[in-house]
Amino acid sequence: MLLGGNSMKLSKYFQHIKMDEQYEAIFNSILMQIIFVEKEKINDIKNFNLTKEETKLMIENGIYETTSDMEEVYETLKFGIKKQVKIPTIMYLNVSTFCNLACKYCFIESSPISSQKYTKMSFKTAKIAVDKFLAELEKNKIKESQIIFYGGEPLTNFEVVKKTINYIQEEKKSNITLTIITNGTLLTKEIIQFLMDKHIGIGISIDGPKFINDKNRVFKSGNNSVYDKAMAAIKLLNNMNSSYCVSATVTPDVVENEQEVLNWLIDSKIKNVFWNLYHYSSNTNDWEKHYNKMSDFILNSYKKLKDNGIDEEKVKEQIEMFLNQTFKFHSCGAVGLNQLTIKPNGDVCICQGDSRSYKNIVGNIIKDDIADILNNPANNEWLKMYTIDKEECKYCPALSVCGGGCPLQAEVLFGKRTNLDNASCIYYKKLLEWLIKQYFYVTIESNLERKAD
Repeated sequence: MLLGGNSMKLSKYFQHIKMDEQYEAIFNSILMQIIFVEKEKINDIKNFNLTKEETKLMIENGIYETTSDMEEVYETLKFGIKKQVKIPTIMYLNVSTFCNLACKYCFIESSPISSQKYTKMSFKTAKIAVDKFLAELEKNKIKESQIIFYGGEPLTNFEVVKKTINYIQEEKKSNITLTIITNGTLLTKEIIQFLMDKHIGIGISIDGPKFINDKNRVFKSGNNSVYDKAMAAIKLLNNMNSSYCVSATVTPDVVENEQEVLNWLIDSKIKNVFWNLYHYSSNTNDWEKHYNKMSDFILNSYKKLKDNGIDEEKVKEQIEMFLNQTFKFHSCGAVGLNQLTIKPNGDVCICQGDSRSYKNIVGNIIKDDIADILNNPANNEWLKMYTIDKEECKYCPALSVCGGGCPLQAEVLFGKRTNLDNASCIYYKKLLEWLIKQYFYVTIESNLERKAD
């Protein structure tokens, strides 16, 4: 068929997903402008059996192509992301590699590459890292950035955390976002008050009710209940009206006890939760089964939690990006070298999962400039992990919402960090369908209400 002298074809990025028995969603997986059509219309679209107005709509939304426009858009996207490489916006300060817990699934502790002895960071090293990172942000004119106090358990070195926060806010006069990730067992009223006064984001790692949490999250000493200590901290945070977010890993036990976990969140008066995808630290054949169940759990729980005043931050962020038609280039800050992890002695690795390994050290923040660290040839693999560069991802319907999975999990399950993390593909494909269906339900309900009026 000819239109305006140009050859017209169905875009290779054309996708359609069933909404219900009557409707399907059609879209271009790069542009993500959703159109809902009756399912009988799909064949008419594929056969170019449309009216002029319908054909125009298909062209405007990238369903039909009259030139090689979509390949040009694809190349433009690839070019755009390349302009963002080697510009770190996140810095993990691993102030202590020691943790008082020995979580059975921990990617740092359980990984076979974890070999370094326990050490703590000095304030001198933290200060150098902060100075160089803030200078890098200023050089690149970065407006949104973050420093994350990390471990191990960062509260095992709280004095350095405290001095570093005071240095950033009082001496450097920086309003950079600061966050601490803690298991909560060492939190006290005094520490919480300090973090509140300084407006520090608090992430508490806990996986659910006691029978779930204490199965995998145990003290190194083997004594006492991690759950009891962490929940005492959460009650203290609630009593002090402190904002915090529970960071929960969706283990098989969480999935199998969905209602108990959701009831626990509600009863504990937790207002914010972030579901962490379970990342395998050893090779297994169970990943496909679990990722299907885990994805359903995360997506099905969103509305139930929201109806009870609880925000699930992982899906909430994806909803905002979807509605704003923001193309997600990566799910991991390490990809593209957009983050740095500083070890206690100043050694630098890119991924926080390498925090206790002698491998993958690419420089030292005390001796080296950040630019030289980022330009280390050993970092080149982090530039080869974008989904938009992978041929197997190019025509995936979830391309724009995915960003890829975890490189460390790709290495464990699929051989190399640069390989596709096929486990995470399951989650992001289900996420896309869920996002479009939520949009569909809102659209249909809105149309019905207008007709009723």
